[in-house]
Amino acid sequence: MAHHLFYKLQNMRQLFNYRKYIWLLSWFIVPFFTFAQTKSTNIQTIGGKKYYIHKLEKGQSLYSLARLYNVELNAIYSENPQAEKGAKAGEEIKIPVSPQAAPVTTVSPVSAAGIVDTVRYITYKVSKGETLYAITKKLNVSDKELEKWNPGISQGIKEGQLIILGEKRKVGNAVTTVYTTTAGTDPSNTNPDSLNPHVTHAKKQSYNVGLILPFRIDQTLATDINYLAGKKLSFPALSTLSIDFYMGFKRAADSLSGKDMEVNLSLFDVDDKDSGRIEQIVSSETFKQLDLIVGPLYAGGFKVAAQKAKQMNVPIVSPFTQQNKILYNNNWTSKMTPSQYTLLEGLADYCLDSLKQANGYVMIVNGGKDPKEAAFIKAFKAYYNERMKDRKSAADTVTEVKGFAGVKAAYKAGVKNIVITFSANQVFIMDFITQLAVFSGKKDVVLCGWQSISALENLDQDYLNQLQFTFPAQNNITNLMAYDNLAKEYKEQMNIAPGEYFYEGFDLGYYYLRALKESGIDAALTLDKREVELPYTRFKFYRPDNTTGFDNKGMYIFRYKDYKLERTGWK
Repeated sequence: MAHHLFYKLQNMRQLFNYRKYIWLLSWFIVPFFTFAQTKSTNIQTIGGKKYYIHKLEKGQSLYSLARLYNVELNAIYSENPQAEKGAKAGEEIKIPVSPQAAPVTTVSPVSAAGIVDTVRYITYKVSKGETLYAITKKLNVSDKELEKWNPGISQGIKEGQLIILGEKRKVGNAVTTVYTTTAGTDPSNTNPDSLNPHVTHAKKQSYNVGLILPFRIDQTLATDINYLAGKKLSFPALSTLSIDFYMGFKRAADSLSGKDMEVNLSLFDVDDKDSGRIEQIVSSETFKQLDLIVGPLYAGGFKVAAQKAKQMNVPIVSPFTQQNKILYNNNWTSKMTPSQYTLLEGLADYCLDSLKQANGYVMIVNGGKDPKEAAFIKAFKAYYNERMKDRKSAADTVTEVKGFAGVKAAYKAGVKNIVITFSANQVFIMDFITQLAVFSGKKDVVLCGWQSISALENLDQDYLNQLQFTFPAQNNITNLMAYDNLAKEYKEQMNIAPGEYFYEGFDLGYYYLRALKESGIDAALTLDKREVELPYTRFKFYRPDNTTGFDNKGMYIFRYKDYKLERTGWK
């Protein structure tokens, strides 16, 4: 009985946590971007009832249609039962015409003096010779929607006029606008200096910042949270990552915002697999007004956005991509996450500087036929041996062995044996570490490898402690207590503790936004001169030349000692 009650309480707690995420999405993210959606003018009478016949556009969801037509989502499902399994672009959806629909009211966001509040509203400046028709096509917005926000606009527009496109929403100090519908395109580039790498930017007090992340709002809002809770399944991983990263970034923006600094956040919900959607985003007028871009998540989408950022002469940051190739030939790019090769080199430096005694001995284990592991082994040996040459030591100082049998055969008594493995094969790792721990006994053996080894569920942690397991990490994972206040605020709002992406979002936001506040946009070209260590992340940027972006080489070395995980003093 007690066990059943415990399970029920856990199930209820998990269900509540899921609803917290749904609440955040539905209340805080989804409502922002609706002005580019228009109601269908195709009204038909079917079975004595009137319906809007809406042709679903790419990127539209049934949830957004429910909001657009002011009807319940269940009402759409009841009239379109086939849509419950998923609606596709081009499909015609029947939406009941509500006889009690609230009348459309006209807003008047322009003052009597004709002044537009650009802090409150999203605006577009009319270029010379532009017509109202051309603007509706460019921005993919209807003339009725423009008339709603700009009463009397149909009578004519003029060069330099500010047109209101929608209302921003402000929570805390930073303004956030979320874009989830299809953006308009404008292939022209009206900035004559857009290809000039020497263009300088004046320091400002207000900056437009865009986050391009896979919130996956449509899928998340359609998630059956009762099913997830009943099966003890996790909330969608990418949505969780994006929400936590955004909340951390937003908190950093709020902490820096004030009279001398305003941050206008725009969120773009896009999956990197949707290349067409990314192309639409980077061609939109909103994107062209950004001063700092964070994302997309993966290398493919990031490359497209980075090319456009280069033309605009604005910085773009990759928050999670490890691949250095995204930095080539684009000095406006930077990446927060060190590559595995950067971590590998840091581990080699630590072995040389801290582990290896005068008679120390380093062996690296080949765990099989994995080409990636072989590449890591080759890179480690090359870097390590090059460092040894600088010290005027023997060229070949790393012994490569095969599996545990190779380690046992190559072991040297009376010296420190440093054993390194870069294998990602969990079966091999589990067996190898178990045998190595039993063999080592009281011998002086230190095991080094990737951080992921420490997260293996079935691995005996005593073995890692016995072998003084040492690994490189991109974050200061033992220092989260420094953000206790942030974590407390998050938990009060979400009823759960924040994940690692919340802290990464905060640190990235604080580092880059503070650079904007202190030095303006051009600070992004001198990141190698702005070495900063925040509680969770070390920013130590490097680039080989002025045409390449910045790679973050900030990292830490951790080890198991006395049944605790401790950060070493190595930097």
